Amino acid sequence: MPYQTDERLKSYLDTNQLHREQICRAVLATDKRFTDVRPRHPRGGPDGGRDIQAIFRDDLTAFGAVGFVNQANDSEEQKKKIKKKFSDDLESAISAEPELKAFVFFTNINLTIGEKDSLILQAKKEGVLNCDIFDRERLRIALDSPDGFSIRFQYLNIHLSEEEQASFFSRWGDDIQSVISSGFQKIEGTLNRVLFLQESGDPITSLTISFELKKKYSGDEIGHFRAFCYLTLKEPKHKILSVLFGASDKSNRMRNDNDADFSPQQSGIKYGIGSGQWEQHINFEDNDNESSEHEEKTEKWSQVGSGSSIGRDEVEFLPISYSKSSFIRFFPVISLKDLDDAMFLPFVNRSFAEKIKAIHIYSNGYKLQEIAESDINIDTTEIKPNFPALFDDSELSDHWVRVRPRGSSTYHMRFFERTPKRMFVSNQVENSLENRAKNL
Repeated sequence: MPYQTDERLKSYLDTNQLHREQICRAVLATDKRFTDVRPRHPRGGPDGGRDIQAIFRDDLTAFGAVGFVNQANDSEEQKKKIKKKFSDDLESAISAEPELKAFVFFTNINLTIGEKDSLILQAKKEGVLNCDIFDRERLRIALDSPDGFSIRFQYLNIHLSEEEQASFFSRWGDDIQSVISSGFQKIEGTLNRVLFLQESGDPITSLTISFELKKKYSGDEIGHFRAFCYLTLKEPKHKILSVLFGASDKSNRMRNDNDADFSPQQSGIKYGIGSGQWEQHINFEDNDNESSEHEEKTEKWSQVGSGSSIGRDEVEFLPISYSKSSFIRFFPVISLKDLDDAMFLPFVNRSFAEKIKAIHIYSNGYKLQEIAESDINIDTTEIKPNFPALFDDSELSDHWVRVRPRGSSTYHMRFFERTPKRMFVSNQVENSLENRAKNL
C-alpha cells in the first residue's frame, strides 16, 4: 500500500492542477497547527503563487504553494525546477504579505533532509520564521494514516484495505455517526418549524393551560379552587386586546344562560366544575377622550363563553381553556401566530398554587410551552383581581396568588425562541384507485 500511494503521487494527478491543490489543502487541514484552511481560488486559476491560505497556531496568516511535476522521478532536473518554484512562490507570498511568518510548500518530488533544510533557511532569511515542506514522502505518510484515508481515496482512488477500514472507523466512527445524527436532526427541526409557521396562520380553535399537580389528589384534598389565566396580545387583533379564561368549583358559577340552575351548590371540585371565558375589546374608532380615559381605569370584559361539567374524584391535571370552536364561524378570531410574544399570567387560590408541579400550554394540536417547577414562583402579594366571576368571603379567605416566572413579572409566548411541538402526525388519504390505474 505505501508503494501504491507513492506511485500515485508521482503521476496520477498529472495535468490536474485543481486536484493537486485540493489534495494538498485537505492534507494541511489534518495538521492541528493549521485552522481555517481554504483555497484562494476554489476552481483554480492565477493565484500569485499562493494556492492555499490558513491560520497558523491561531493567530498567524499562512500561505501554501503547490509545486507538482508530471511523471515525478526525483531527477536533478526536476529538483532544480521545484527549488525554483519554491523560491518564486515564496517571493510572491512575501510580496503580498511583507510580514508573513508562516509558509508551506507541497511537492510530489522527494527531497533530502539537506535540501529541505536549505529551502527552510532561505525562507527564514526572508523573515518567514515558520516554513514547512511537504515532499512526496511526507504526503504519503499523511495519506496512509487514518486521518488521510478518505483524502487518498477521493483524489488518488486508492481503496481501503480491511485493516485500514477497521482503523478508519475506530478513529472516526463516532464522529461520523454524530454528524449523520445531527444532520438529520437539523433537517427535521427545520421542517417542523416550516410546518408550524405555515399552520400558525390558522384560527385558534382552543388555547388550553393544563396545571400538572405534584401528585394525584383526591377531590376532597382539592376542595374549593380557582384557576384563571389573563393573557394580553402583543398587538390587538380583531379588536381583541386581552382574554381571560378559567375554571372553579360549582358548575353553574359562570353560566350566563337562562337554563342554568343558580340554586346554591356544594363547594368543592368533587361536586362540579364551572368555566368561563371573556374578551377585552378595544375600539379604535372611539374618539371620545373622556370615555377612553374611563375605560383605561376600569377593565371591561365581554363574556364569550361558559360551561359546566361534573365533579372529579381525583385530580392530577387541571385544564382551563379559551375555546373558539363553533359549527359556523360568524366572526373572525385570532390565529395561532397572534399569540407570538403575548404575555400571560395565571391567577389561582393559594392552596391550589402550592400543589402545582408544572404548567403545560396547548393550542391547535401543538404544545406551545412547558413551564417546569423550577421556573414557577408563587407571588403571595395581596391582590384582588377584578374578574367577572363571583366568590363569597369564605372562598376568598383562601387568597388569590399570581403564578409568575422566576426573574420576571409575566410569562411570554415567544415562537422565535422555540418551535412548538406538533402533538400528532396527519394520516394520508388512501387511494384505492391507484393500483387499478397502474393495471390499465
